[in-house]
Amino acid sequence: MTMIFASPQWIERIKELLVQLVTENADRLAGHHFSLSETFTSVPPDGGTGFWAAEIEGGDVRFGDAPNPDADFALVAEQAAALPGAMLIYDGATKEMLDAIDDHRRAMIAEGRMTIHVGNHKASKPVMAVLRQLHDRIAHETAA
Repeated sequence: MTMIFASPQWIERIKELLVQLVTENADRLAGHHFSLSETFTSVPPDGGTGFWAAEIEGGDVRFGDAPNPDADFALVAEQAAALPGAMLIYDGATKEMLDAIDDHRRAMIAEGRMTIHVGNHKASKPVMAVLRQLHDRIAHETAA
């Protein structure tokens, strides 16, 4: 089943996947903390806004009820501007594919269609591994 990127169904699915992955990796995540927030505007079909915000604390995850601009990683983007990155599957991606996504991201930021705030607290290797799995799993379910 594929879902429109950043739609309410997609947001619920990414939350479901994150809970599953954090639970499965609870031992590896013990002692690790990371917060993230993603907000998407102009989401089809009605041009609405979708967001999800979460805090990973060890083997637990809590979701926020509003975007968190002060999260360790906070993204605000037009849905269409973020879509190419959302659909990239990192597992097996070539250097050229990764470079193209980085170029696209820089262009979207330069055009004011995307902002990324990265706080002082960086994701640890165990957290990054979970987030990479999350990204790839939801990318398989994301429709253009």
